[in-house]
Amino acid sequence: MRRIRRIAAAIVLSLAGTAAVGLPPNPCSLASTVTDAKVSVAISNGRTSFREGEIIPLVLSFTSTVDKRYWADNRNYDRSGRLNIETYCVEPAVPDPLEDYFRAGAFMGGGLGNEQQLSEKPFTATAELNEWREPRPGHYRLYVVSYRVWRPPDPNESTPYGRVAVTLRSNAIEFDVIKTDTDWQSEQLRDATAAYHNATAGHEKEAARRLRFLNTKESTEILARLFWGLNDQPGGWDLMFGLFGSPYRADAIAAMQREINNPDHAITQDFLHTLTNLQINANAEWDPPAYNPAHPNVSQEYWQKRQAHERELMQAAVETTTAALPRKTGRARALTVQAMAESSDLLNTASAAQMRKQLIAAWSELPERTRLELIQYRWPLIAGLEMLAILKDFVSGPAPPFRTEPAMARDAALKHIVDLNPEEGRALILRDLHDPRAQPSLSLVKLLSVDELRPIVQEAVARIEKNDARELDYHLLELFADQSALGAVERVFADNLGQWACDPQNAMLRYFLRLDAEFGTKMVQASLAARKITGCYRMLLQDLAGSLPKVEPVAISALDDSDLEVGNDAALALGRWGTAKAEAALWARLKRFHQEWKDREGELRVTPEYNSPLGRATALESTLVNSIATGTSWICGPEKFERLSELVSPRQQMQISEWSKQWERGDALILPNWYPEDRLSFGVLQYSNLDEEQFRTKLSQMPGGTKLYFHIWKPGQISPPVSMEKQEAVFQSLRTHAAQFGVAIEQKSER
Repeated sequence: MRRIRRIAAAIVLSLAGTAAVGLPPNPCSLASTVTDAKVSVAISNGRTSFREGEIIPLVLSFTSTVDKRYWADNRNYDRSGRLNIETYCVEPAVPDPLEDYFRAGAFMGGGLGNEQQLSEKPFTATAELNEWREPRPGHYRLYVVSYRVWRPPDPNESTPYGRVAVTLRSNAIEFDVIKTDTDWQSEQLRDATAAYHNATAGHEKEAARRLRFLNTKESTEILARLFWGLNDQPGGWDLMFGLFGSPYRADAIAAMQREINNPDHAITQDFLHTLTNLQINANAEWDPPAYNPAHPNVSQEYWQKRQAHERELMQAAVETTTAALPRKTGRARALTVQAMAESSDLLNTASAAQMRKQLIAAWSELPERTRLELIQYRWPLIAGLEMLAILKDFVSGPAPPFRTEPAMARDAALKHIVDLNPEEGRALILRDLHDPRAQPSLSLVKLLSVDELRPIVQEAVARIEKNDARELDYHLLELFADQSALGAVERVFADNLGQWACDPQNAMLRYFLRLDAEFGTKMVQASLAARKITGCYRMLLQDLAGSLPKVEPVAISALDDSDLEVGNDAALALGRWGTAKAEAALWARLKRFHQEWKDREGELRVTPEYNSPLGRATALESTLVNSIATGTSWICGPEKFERLSELVSPRQQMQISEWSKQWERGDALILPNWYPEDRLSFGVLQYSNLDEEQFRTKLSQMPGGTKLYFHIWKPGQISPPVSMEKQEAVFQSLRTHAAQFGVAIEQKSER
C-alpha cells in the first residue's frame, strides 16, 4: 500500500559539534528499537571488491512481520542535497567527504515522497556508499542505522507529530577496496567525461556521479572545468559536491580560479558561491565553533564574521570576473553578465548600471529558462524602457498552455508592458482575452476599464451558454458580469447540476451569490447534495471564499454533515471566511464532538489510513481547533486556549500549548510574505496567510497593550527583493493603524 505525500520544506541549521537533528552523538552505537521490523543491507551487484574511486552500490530491504504496523518514508532525494534518514557505519572509520560542507551552513530540506506500508514482502531503497563515506584501500565492515521507519501512535499514546519514530540497525557486510593504477583512473576519467558530454537528456547525473567519486587531481580539474550551475546545469549538484568532496581542495580552488578566465566558461552565482565557500572551508581557522547553549553569542559572532569574510571573498571574485568579462563569448558571456548584474551590491554604481545594459544586450544568448525567470522573478535587474521591444516580441507568439511557467512569464511580461506603455499594454491584454486559447491572469484583467471589458464578458457568457468556455470565462462572469447574464447562466448551471468541474462550478456560485443570493443559496445547497459524479462537494464551502457569509447558515449546518469531510470543509471555511457569529457555532460543534468521543479521546490520532472513519474524525477535531484558534473574525488568546485544552484530545493539547507559549513570550513577530508582490500577506502568533485587510482586522481585535515586532528584510535576504522603502511604508501604515487599538508595533530586522 502506498500513499503519495509532500514533505514540507524546513530550514536545517547545522552547527559544528552538534549531531544531526534528532540523532545522538554516535548514531552507530544505536540498536534496533523494535523486533518486529528490520532492515538488511547488501551490495546490489553482489561484488565484495572495488577499486578506489569506484561506486559501491547498496540496497536496503525493509520488512515487518506485523501487518499494517509500520511504515517507511520512501524518498530518494532532499532539497539540501543529502537525505539524512540513514547513517552508514563503516569499520574502521573512514571520512565523510562532505562533512565540512554540511557542517557550515543553513540548508533548505524537504521534497516529494511517499509512504510505504511494511510487510513480509521487502520494500527496498538504493544508495551509493560513496555519497556518505570515502573508503581508501583496505578491508571494511559496514552496517546501516535507519530512521525512515515509523508507526502510528497507539490509542492514548501522545506524540507531537502524529508518528512514533523507529530505529533499525541492519546486518553487517564486508568488502574490500583495492588500490588502483593510474591507467584505470585515466580510462575512467576519459569515459566519464565523454559520457557527460554525450549524455542524452536526463542521464547526465550518472556520468557526473562517476566523475564526482573518482577523487583524483585530474578528475578535480575536470569537475572545475565542467561546473557552472546547480539547478540549471544537468548533474550540477554532483559536480559541485565533487569539488567539495575532493581530497585535493587546493587544486579545486586553483582550477576554479583559472576557469574564471576561460572565455567559454559561464561564471554564475552558483559558481562564485562554490568557490568562496571552498576557500573558507579550506582554512581551518574558519571551522565553526561547537554550539554552546550557555554562550550562544559565540556562535552568533562566528557566523557574522564568516558572512563578512564570505562577502570579502565574493567581492574579490566578482572583481576578477568583471575583468575577465570582455573575453567571454556567447552564452558563457551572457550568463556571466547575469551573475554580475545579480552582484550589483558588490559593484560601484557605474559598473552596476553597465552590467544591466549588457544583460539586456545579451538577451538572445540567455537560456530560455533564465529569460523566463528574469521576466517573472528578477525584473528589477532589467526593468526599463530598453526592455519594451523585447517584451513585445516575447508576447507576440501563440499563448502557451494555461498555468505553465511560460504562461505565468507571459502574464508578467504583459504587466511590465502596461507599466512601460499603458495604452499598448492594455491593447495586448485585450488581444489575449479575445483569443479563446489564451487565459491571461485576473490581475491583468483588472487593469482594464469597464468599457474595455464589456465585450470580453459578453463573449465569455456566450461560451458558457454553449458549454464551450475556458476556465477564465467563469471568473470573468463571477467578477464582471451583470444581471443581464443571470437568467441564461442560471439555466445552464441547473441543467448540469452536479456535473460541473469544481472551479467553474464555484465561480458561478459566487456570481449567483453576488447578484441573486436566494438562487445562489439554493444552488449551494443543491451542489453540496450532489455527490454522485464529482467530489467538488468536499471543498465547496472553502471555495466560496469571501462569498461565504451569504450562506453562513448553510456552512454552520454542514458542520454536522454525516460525511466528515464536508464537516471539515465547513469548519475550515467558517474559520477563514465566517463572521464573528461563526465562532460560537465552531465551539458548539467541538463540544458535541467531545461528547461523541467521551472517554475515547486517546483513540484520536493520525494514521496513514486518512480516509478511515478514525482518520477523518481526527482531521475534523484538528480543523475545529485550528479554526477556533486562528479564526479571521475573532481573537483567540490564552483564556480561550485554556477552554480549548479542556475539550480536546492529548495531541491537540500539545498544539494549543505551543500557541499559548507564543503569547506568553510577548515578543511576537509579524512576518510579511511579499510573494507574489500583488498579494501581500501576513503571519503573527498562530495566524498565517492573512491578507492586508484581514490582518488590519486582526490587529483591531488584539488586547490593548499587546506588543508586536515587524520583520524587515535587508537587501539580499529575500528574492525577489523588496525595497526598504516599500517595507518601511507598510510598517508605518500598520503601526499607525494598530495604535488606534492600543497595540504597539516596533521594527525588527535580521542581522
